[in-house]
Amino acid sequence: MHAAIKPVSFVLIFFAVTLAVAGQISLRRGMNTLTERTGLEGTDLLKHPFTFIKEILKTWVVVLGLIFFVSSAFFWLMVLSSVPLGVAYPFVALTYIAVMVYDKIFENYPINAWNWVGVALIVAGVVMISLRATPE
Repeated sequence: MHAAIKPVSFVLIFFAVTLAVAGQISLRRGMNTLTERTGLEGTDLLKHPFTFIKEILKTWVVVLGLIFFVSSAFFWLMVLSSVPLGVAYPFVALTYIAVMVYDKIFENYPINAWNWVGVALIVAGVVMISLRATPE
């Protein structure tokens, strides 16, 4: 039988997931700013790698997003030191929900019934897996 997951591990997972979401949102907003400022997007950026790197460094929101991701990885490493990957990793799916809600509220992205069914399935899966990790 596996040892129970400590409550602090769930707190660390929460921080890792929250920082990952903040990173995604910051990167998206920053890349929108970069595209508006330079006119470069998608594969244009790959054609001009040095310009791409220079523009990323000039776009503070992108840099902030990268900092969030590094911070998320730091918390994730602490999680992985004590939680089985099969238990911890499904919590990453919560980022999909958070980003979808962000898109709905701040970007006016339409959310349909199938999206909400997907959210319910994600939540149900994460709950079922986390219950497996708690003592019986």
